[in-house]
This record gives sequence, structure tokens and C-alpha cells, in this order.
Amino acid sequence: MKALICLLGLCMFQVSWADGQGHTPKFSKLGEGDITHYVGRDIHHHVRVGDLPSNIALFEETLPPKSIGAPPHTHTNEDEIFIVLNGQVHFLNGEDKVTAEPGTIASLPRGHIHGFWNPYDAPAQLLVVAAPGHFEDFFKAVEAAMAQGGPKTPPQVGQIIGETAAKYGVIVDMSKLPPSGQALLGPPPM
Repeated sequence: MKALICLLGLCMFQVSWADGQGHTPKFSKLGEGDITHYVGRDIHHHVRVGDLPSNIALFEETLPPKSIGAPPHTHTNEDEIFIVLNGQVHFLNGEDKVTAEPGTIASLPRGHIHGFWNPYDAPAQLLVVAAPGHFEDFFKAVEAAMAQGGPKTPPQVGQIIGETAAKYGVIVDMSKLPPSGQALLGPPPM
């Protein structure tokens, strides 16, 4: 928890406290905040782009058991910081797989391939900081695309995510998904 407080303090310290642009303090609790329904899980937005002069976004997600949080991908425009609060998560870090337990902080710069998934039988809870925070709109865009045209098969969901990600400067590369993540995809389509 000390690391989270220091992290948020550093993000805010880099800007003037008296910005004159109408930014106002706000408070939220884990499990609360604006919600986006994203591919089988809720994303709680605690700090939205524009809430702070630094334009970061902070959101929380609970990754269900045996699910992929994000396929292997590379951001061209933003950096991400993940903080594992509960459960365990596997991260792709370049070519390596890292098992992250509660208290783990993953700092992933733009241009670096990464992904994350939960191969375990219990959920995992994460806080995520995106800087700049405009990437938060990606989740709503996927949610809107998913709502069009009825139920989707897993390959259709993957196509929606990949196409939407590309619009946000994110390149998805499923060939980099390690075996523990591939096992969560199910059998190949016939």
C-alpha cells in the first residue's frame, strides 16, 4: 500500500498544485467508481483522464479465474503500471513469464511487449495506471463493439479486441502467448 501511495504522489508531484483548470480532488474506494463492462469483467475507473493535470488514468479490475486479462501486446503511446492487490497473475514481460503475487508492481514502458492472465482457480485483483490515460477509452470502445450484433464467439471477441486495439496504437501478437495463457483459450475452432 505504501508503494501505491508513493506512486500516486510522484504522478501528482510533477504538476503544479494550482493548475487553474478546474481539477478537483475526489475520493473513491476499491470496488467502486465508474464501471465499464469489458469482456466478462468490470473495470472500475477511479481516476479518469482529465481528472488530474497529469492526465493519468487509474483503474481497478478483478480478473476472473482461468481468464486472459490482456493478450500479448505493445503500446506505442502509453506506459502502464500494474499493482497486484490479491490473487496471482502471470505477466508476459518480453520473452519471459513472471508470476506476480500480491504486492507485485509491474512497470511496463511503451514499446515493450507484455500481457497478463490468471491461470488459477481464484480471482486476482489489480490496480492499473496508464500514462497518458486516454487509453481508458479503449475499454468503452470494446464494450460498444461487443454490444453490436448479439453474442460473439471467442475468435470474434479476439478480432474485436485486436481491431479496437490497433485504433489506439496497440499491436496485439497472439503468437507470443506462453503455454499457461494458451491453455485458457480452449480448443481451436473446428
